[in-house]
Amino acid sequence: MSFFSWLANGLGTLFGVVTEVVSVVVDTVRSVYDSFVGSGGPVKEVAAAESRRNQEHLREVNDEIMHLRNRGMSGGGLSDQERRRWQALREERDELRGALNQAKEVKAAERILDSEAMLKKVDVDLETTHVLQYNAFADTLNKKCSCGRQMKLQWRRDLSVAGPQDFYWGCTGWYVPMGNGKACNRTEPLQRTDYALMADTSAPEFSVTAEEFGIILEDPGTSQIVISRVNDLRSDLAARKCGVELATCPVHGENMVLRKKSNPSGLLDAYFLACPHWQPNGQGCSFIEKLKSGSQLAALLKAETGRGIL
Repeated sequence: MSFFSWLANGLGTLFGVVTEVVSVVVDTVRSVYDSFVGSGGPVKEVAAAESRRNQEHLREVNDEIMHLRNRGMSGGGLSDQERRRWQALREERDELRGALNQAKEVKAAERILDSEAMLKKVDVDLETTHVLQYNAFADTLNKKCSCGRQMKLQWRRDLSVAGPQDFYWGCTGWYVPMGNGKACNRTEPLQRTDYALMADTSAPEFSVTAEEFGIILEDPGTSQIVISRVNDLRSDLAARKCGVELATCPVHGENMVLRKKSNPSGLLDAYFLACPHWQPNGQGCSFIEKLKSGSQLAALLKAETGRGIL
């Protein structure tokens, strides 16, 4: 059961809300959610506990898959029995990822229903592109490439302030090596409907324009405070052996790990999210998500600590 006829993410943002008013959208989500509850679907604490169990099981499955992968690469191949086990594990992983994606939709619906009073319509223009960037690190539900893989919101990273025309959807297959190239390098331009958002605009970051927010981040004092807070979050997540809840590896399905570059050139070059099976020099899973905007860092801090940058 899909809760959304629009694109959505775990931050409670909906893409493609063009003509509908907020109350109509919320009523639609509530109707599907109530039907899901009525059919016995797990929600709230029950769904969260089930997701934790699935995440733990998924981690075990991925560890065994990676063990077989490394064994095959180092030993010249796998036995017939090992290949059958490999296939069974991949099928089990797909089932677990499907269950976890369902749980993401449940939680996204609950976030929308709980924040109804703060939801507003946003038509993205040059002054509000940071609202798009705010949503760029979180998984986007129901946005699939023609190859079947998940697509992520991207933009030209060489721009200090991106305009609406600089955003696009990129297939996550770009991060999956295949032969001498990538599994998929398809991109899609954003449609006009993609710029019509419904989001919780209570975040202080949305009270300023994209340009003003960029100027605030350029202040050395502000940058140092943000670095200190993100470093604290990174240490806390590592101590609890937790990943970032709102972003998962599209290959392995596990929550991404917050990492820091060894020699960054500044705040917006310092942090990235990586699959738990990522290793330097391409030895593990190659999927990463660069945190190249202040809006992404603000959304990360808000989601994990309850307070953004401003």
